[in-house]
Amino acid sequence: MAAHRPEDYYSRSRKNSEDEDLEESLRESEMFVSQERRTGFEGYCGLRRESFPPKEQISEDQLTQVTTAFVQMMKSWNLEVAFPYDLPQLRRYELLMNILVGPVMIFKHGYYCFDFCTGNPDGCKLGEYCPCLKREFYNP
Repeated sequence: MAAHRPEDYYSRSRKNSEDEDLEESLRESEMFVSQERRTGFEGYCGLRRESFPPKEQISEDQLTQVTTAFVQMMKSWNLEVAFPYDLPQLRRYELLMNILVGPVMIFKHGYYCFDFCTGNPDGCKLGEYCPCLKREFYNP
């Protein structure tokens, strides 16, 4: 399997002018808003979901190591992750593994942040850790 590196994806044959960078940035924004069909992150980084052990087979320390390294690796692809402070490592691991197979857009100009919150705690992927539950305006 060929190596997948962010710099391969971002490489340019020549230096873009500011106008060309702006045009490319606007094209990226339009693609994002239009929800163009996207591949999973594994298609970019080369890691496969099957390469990671089932959550039941790794310790809390291993979960912390894997999730920390995974988040750092994602930063090299202009992807950020914002977990609630109190979210357990096991839940973080599950959410990160879903990023591998779920649709993602890699930006050359800017970042995309996964916060996993829909703005509504009903059906939120964060469950009881949804930050919306802590807001004053939400009264179940």
